[in-house]
Amino acid sequence: MPKQRAQRRGGTARHAVWEHFEEVEPRTNPKSHPMTQCNHCNERVRGQPKSYMVPHVLKCPNAPQIVKQQFGAPQASRSSTEEASGVGSEERLEIASQTSQLEAIHPQTLLQRLELLKLKTKVAKYQAQAVEAEFKAEKMAIQIKLQELGVSEDEIERNLPSL
Repeated sequence: MPKQRAQRRGGTARHAVWEHFEEVEPRTNPKSHPMTQCNHCNERVRGQPKSYMVPHVLKCPNAPQIVKQQFGAPQASRSSTEEASGVGSEERLEIASQTSQLEAIHPQTLLQRLELLKLKTKVAKYQAQAVEAEFKAEKMAIQIKLQELGVSEDEIERNLPSL
């Protein structure tokens, strides 16, 4: 039997992220938000799911990976390919915060978004390969320069980082 989610005053269900937070300070007035505390790391954040709570869960060092995936975090950890992709943390956060909205979007639009994400992944991969090729070219240029200066190949291999 599925667990029932807590109800707000208006009768609508609370965001699923509330399962990972405890309200530690109530609202000071009807238009304010309560203060919450993360169940995984005890950090206090404002009780606004999309603005504060979901982003916190995504970056929380103690939150299980499955919880992060539930709220839109990628499965793999951040790699050098992502760093070279030019996709900033703001864009990833925007994608994560829009995950719940995707259910209402037409399937054709979802397919287009998926294709766009696949293309961005390919671009990131090629950018990482380009950076790697630049590094190799610089290393080879250094090796040639050292050989021209009379440094032995054994000494060059010992002192230059390998790939």
